Amino acid sequence: MQPAFAQPATIKLSALGQRWHMPNPASSAYRLGAALAQATGLPAPTAAILAARGYTEGPLATAFLAPNLKALPNPATLVGMPAAVARLAAALTTNETIAIFGDYDVDGTCATAILTRYLRQLGVQPLLYIPDRLTEGYGPTPAAMEALHKQGTQLLITVDTGTTAHAALARAAALGMDVLVTDHHQPEGALPPAVAILNPHRADDTSELQNLCGSGVVFYLLMALNKHLRESGFFQTHNEPNLIHLLDLVALATVADVMQLTGTNRILVARGLQQLATWQHRGLAALASVAGVKDDISAMSLGFSLAPRLNAAGRIDSAQAALNLLLAEDDASAYPFAETLNTLNQQRQGMEKTILAQARQQAEEAFTEDTLALVLHHESWHPGIVGIVAARIKEQFNRPTFILGTDSNGHLKGSGRSIHGLNLGAAVQAAKATFLSGGGHAMAAGVTLEGPNLAAFRLQLNQALHQQLAARTEEAHLPLSHRLAPHLTIDATTNPAGLTPILCAAMQQLAPFGPGNPEPVLALSGARITYARPVGAAQEHLKLRLSCPTGQTNLDAICFGAMNSPLGPLLANSNGRALTLAITAKPRTFNGKPLIDVHVKDAHENL
Repeated sequence: MQPAFAQPATIKLSALGQRWHMPNPASSAYRLGAALAQATGLPAPTAAILAARGYTEGPLATAFLAPNLKALPNPATLVGMPAAVARLAAALTTNETIAIFGDYDVDGTCATAILTRYLRQLGVQPLLYIPDRLTEGYGPTPAAMEALHKQGTQLLITVDTGTTAHAALARAAALGMDVLVTDHHQPEGALPPAVAILNPHRADDTSELQNLCGSGVVFYLLMALNKHLRESGFFQTHNEPNLIHLLDLVALATVADVMQLTGTNRILVARGLQQLATWQHRGLAALASVAGVKDDISAMSLGFSLAPRLNAAGRIDSAQAALNLLLAEDDASAYPFAETLNTLNQQRQGMEKTILAQARQQAEEAFTEDTLALVLHHESWHPGIVGIVAARIKEQFNRPTFILGTDSNGHLKGSGRSIHGLNLGAAVQAAKATFLSGGGHAMAAGVTLEGPNLAAFRLQLNQALHQQLAARTEEAHLPLSHRLAPHLTIDATTNPAGLTPILCAAMQQLAPFGPGNPEPVLALSGARITYARPVGAAQEHLKLRLSCPTGQTNLDAICFGAMNSPLGPLLANSNGRALTLAITAKPRTFNGKPLIDVHVKDAHENL
């Protein structure tokens, strides 16, 4: 069977040094896409994209294009669900004191707000506890359990955390508190003591819900609980909460936690975006207003505008402001919290800018062609921001990058981000003798180590990555820049004349976009640039006019950040040469006229 994307015999890098993977006309997906176009009436490029992503038959494609809550898997398939529902229902029936322990990131605060909003609709006011990132760290602690016990907690529910909190949950049990764990993080060995642990990553869980975030797991608990309470007659004396009203928070958490937007998550996010568009959630409406994105209701606006402002609270201050916003019921209470979060985000951006400049200088001084991992540290760098900076440095130098600050205990603490083809989590495990704690997955990791071990950690991390690279013998003949070059998947090809509002509208049916379902990237062949002008406060962007070789088609386009990369000079000085551009495109209207927003992502001269 031919692969869906062609593998060239020789590798030619693009203007941004990327390896383009072009659609393979000889593949079965390509042929199935043609048949799908005939069966559904979709434009051929859109049908080809669906087929390449596994939706090769009409019913599959139709279900994908029209996500439906009725298609959600049964909550009862999660291991531990019956016990969790029974214990929580009993607590509601007997008016026990319920506490919620959440994480300080967007997923954790959203999960806390989802459960709190549900319980408040039943007349229950739960105790809320979110730890401080810098002073308490991640997850439940014995001290936190003691504090909640003193407040009278009888049932504790953890959200987005708790699976590895052995000491804390043992302390809770000793104090006589029952615990329900709702989480999606990987277990480490045996599970801690609890009445029930809802986690799709349990070794004995066969629910196929492994892509849920913490908020998604909580939502599944509430789906099962609502059904149980309805069948038991509980709602004869209580108002039944409308779970659909909570889906905007589920969508926000799913996008912010960078979960796969396929299957169950696609349904939850698509329906959550519809709920968000009603702006019934006054906290999110206020946050969108101060962020200037109220008219842009998409997964991208959640991920790039709302989530960073919510995250800023937990990163540099306390997550309480974020939680207060998510629990706000009216504009009078919501807008002050939204303004606070916006201010904290501006502070975070300023700190990030400073750290990024210092880290970039360190990277430039340390970088050699043989460097496989950049490990950078400064004692003034805030541990809550280093992950963002690691991602930026990784993008610029195209190397796995760790950025480390110093925590309140004097330890070096930081986050790493990786590139395609190098498993950072595995490399960190190979260097575990050098740090106090750490772990991660292929693309991201975190560590805490003592200062004197920094050099050893850097050395062992690089050695482990070199061993990974050495195992890839099929590309040993290529220069390192080509072996490590980032990959860009081209989903379909067209030309300026073929890029129509109808095609762009059809591609938008594939939204919401994110991991597992990225926004389609088109190769626009035979594109000539007839106009190019730098724009923006720092003249870093490039406004373009594109045409086909005959000059009959003209498209306006923008290339963000072009003048800070090799792409800008190529586009600005193409002198009418035909280029192949990697673009994304969206339809829009202006004064009733259909137009297209074209974003140029990369360019190739050799295709």
